[in-house]
Amino acid sequence: MKDEAWWTSASGYVADVLSALAATPGKEVLRHRDVGVTAAEYIRSVAGTHRALREAGTRRGTVVAVLTAPNSPDMIAVRHAAHLLGAAVCHLRSTNPGSSTAMLPADDQLEIIRVTGATVLYADPDSSARTADLASRAGTALVGHGVPGAVEPVPADDAGPLDPSAGDPDDLALIMFTSGSTGRPKGIRKSRGAWEGTVRTAVAAPAEADEITALFSTPLSHTAGPMVDGALAAGGSVVLLPEFDAELVVRTVRERAVTRTFMATTQLYRLLDHLQERGHRDAAAAGLSGLRRLIYGGTAAAPARIAAAVSVFGPVLLQVYGTSESGRISFLGPADHADPRLAATVGRPFPEVEIDVRDLDSGQSLADGQVGEIRMRSPQLMDGYLDASLTADTLRDGWYRTGDIGYRDERGHLHLLDRVADIVKIDGAKVYPAVVEREVLTLPGIALAAVYGVRDEDGTEHLHAAVTSRPGALVDPDAVRAHVAATLSPAHAPERVLVLDEVPMNAAGKPDRSQLRRRSAAPA
Repeated sequence: MKDEAWWTSASGYVADVLSALAATPGKEVLRHRDVGVTAAEYIRSVAGTHRALREAGTRRGTVVAVLTAPNSPDMIAVRHAAHLLGAAVCHLRSTNPGSSTAMLPADDQLEIIRVTGATVLYADPDSSARTADLASRAGTALVGHGVPGAVEPVPADDAGPLDPSAGDPDDLALIMFTSGSTGRPKGIRKSRGAWEGTVRTAVAAPAEADEITALFSTPLSHTAGPMVDGALAAGGSVVLLPEFDAELVVRTVRERAVTRTFMATTQLYRLLDHLQERGHRDAAAAGLSGLRRLIYGGTAAAPARIAAAVSVFGPVLLQVYGTSESGRISFLGPADHADPRLAATVGRPFPEVEIDVRDLDSGQSLADGQVGEIRMRSPQLMDGYLDASLTADTLRDGWYRTGDIGYRDERGHLHLLDRVADIVKIDGAKVYPAVVEREVLTLPGIALAAVYGVRDEDGTEHLHAAVTSRPGALVDPDAVRAHVAATLSPAHAPERVLVLDEVPMNAAGKPDRSQLRRRSAAPA
């Protein structure tokens, strides 16, 4: 390395990451598809990508569209290079925060390029055929490895001249697409300041820095992205898997001495079921005793499943509640997981987050214990959606309407009941499907549950459920209904319980209630 690094004049998180990596140039800091990348190799990759993007016309204020293999290290390098240029990135592969192995149709990807105004398309060999066609149809410049007609990023010792104006906190850094609960893809605009703040909250404590090996199997285009930056900035290393697979995760944690990982709540359930199937009663029996932090989120967890996870993994669990729009909102820490009184909560707000619970009709603030819509604001909040009408409906006076129904207790912990859009009225009473789901999951033998409303021809709502069973278990729908009626109320008991081999998931990686409603409408 040179005495004075080429990124010295840059400010922000990318310079911090590169400086941390430069301290140990020979250390393997990234591993993907069983190929390791040293710190020095990665820094040279960022420099070469920076040069190629600039040659293709990337400047401050432009947008780079990215299409690569799932969780490729290229996704990190092109974002770092683009941000050093003052440009933003958007990812084309998928809008699913839980998995990106299923790629969006080409027409959907073309629409993302159009609505974001991307002028450069970055590709890797895995996606060269698709990106060549997209670039031709969209009229964008093309950058990538092994792609005909593209500017080839060649690893370099320096990135060339850096833009001194790049790095303004108000500059656009990321356009993230998520289908949310509506199924309609929404483009979320994140500023440089919001992204920087998210990365800095993900940086591990210095005392752990040299010991961190982080494993990520969820898409780097979503929550895992800033977590990768946080691990690298702390001097750690990162192992990337293309998707979540319980057996592969267990093997990788064991073989690569992984100390922390992140997964969706439903993936945690799958991991627990996998360990149970193999007779592993705790983490040590599975060879996972080196795991010091298991972070999960995406949906509120069922208390019964939390208790099972604590018994298996011990005091390493960290639940994070947040959204793509808001960033992190609240957390349930390792010690909190051992307290049964807190297991039904999503914890306390993070220090930089303000929470307000508002009445659904009047919008007035509510006292602790009263149920309403959770609103929040923080430095990590999005600028807004690409669709201004969505922004106007969701951002009010600097506060973000989460669409989640819940309340704050007297100790400041948040309790999530359901989504505003998912409330079902049974005989005039409001029923929160998520509450029913959590109760169904207390029954032995049930692996996953989805509860939803179905309207009949008269417009009357009925509560239905779909469940999957654990291997070797039999589920009796009548027993499910009886249990819920006895523990909650008869109004909470689903009229029909479907026992499925697999619950269908939507683009957001959550149960596809629209598809389940269609199945429920079919004759029994």
